[in-house]
Amino acid sequence: MELKYEQYQFSPILGWSISRYETFDKCKRQYFYSYYSKYVPDIPGYKISKLKELTSVPLETGNVVHDVLEAFLRRLQKSDTDIDEKRFFEYSRKLAQRYFSEKTFIEQYYDNKTVEIEAAYEKIETCLRNFIQSPCYNWIFMAAIRERKNWMIEPPGFGETRLNGMKAYCKMDFLLPVDGDIHILDWKTGHRDEVKHKSQLMGYAAATNSNFGIEWNRICPKIVYLYPEFGELEIQFDSDQLQQFFNTIKDQTESMYSFCSNVEENRPLPIEKFEKNPSPSLCRQCRFQELCFPQRENRMEHGNMDFDYGSARQELIF
Repeated sequence: MELKYEQYQFSPILGWSISRYETFDKCKRQYFYSYYSKYVPDIPGYKISKLKELTSVPLETGNVVHDVLEAFLRRLQKSDTDIDEKRFFEYSRKLAQRYFSEKTFIEQYYDNKTVEIEAAYEKIETCLRNFIQSPCYNWIFMAAIRERKNWMIEPPGFGETRLNGMKAYCKMDFLLPVDGDIHILDWKTGHRDEVKHKSQLMGYAAATNSNFGIEWNRICPKIVYLYPEFGELEIQFDSDQLQQFFNTIKDQTESMYSFCSNVEENRPLPIEKFEKNPSPSLCRQCRFQELCFPQRENRMEHGNMDFDYGSARQELIF
């Protein structure tokens, strides 16, 4: 069974994705900066670009694990010999060192914190060790490998698809056919969030049905949790669940449309319509803190890292 993504003609209209709507739902101003940066007034483009490139320790940890597993699976397509664990973990360490040395972290940029790469690498190694000791690893070697030439590993692009006729993006980690079924594996290195992840799996299944014409009962999507211990999350879906999912996507897409001055061209309303939602937990993880709180930039320059987001809530001007 050969898997090949359908190619869609470019259209500017926004497309739903679970990450896009999650940002929209959490903070409209962060959403504006993330998806409409060319419309940000009075701030040089280079500065917005610099902030958008900031990463975080959890995000970069996940990137390393994903890229190591991608390399492992591509190697497995060529050779089914057992991996050399020593070389496997040496490769992962080198990749982590490169990634962590090349990027600027939110924790460094705003709080002048030292990024502890060894602590991050301990988590990376735990994730990878949990994987190679898991039933999933054995299943890939014993069953899935028979059709390895048709594996789709980290497909290129953004995973554009159509869900019930609506533009959407569902970027999957690993698709593999086994005995006429299509299995979808998505690696997770963060905390378990069953509500969010079940929705993500439903999106993957819908995209697989749409892109490849695979019957619903032959699609097997699964979240593979790698930290702090190995775990899996699978879903079963019926016609009622599917319709509810499509209704949710439609509602969420229309909510994002309502913040466009021109839906077809994906032009946003003025930035003032995208309200800020300051909170300590949300803002500390945001790349754009200094745009909402100029004090953050000044405090960095003066070496004073103390900042009260709760008090700042009252000071915001929308």
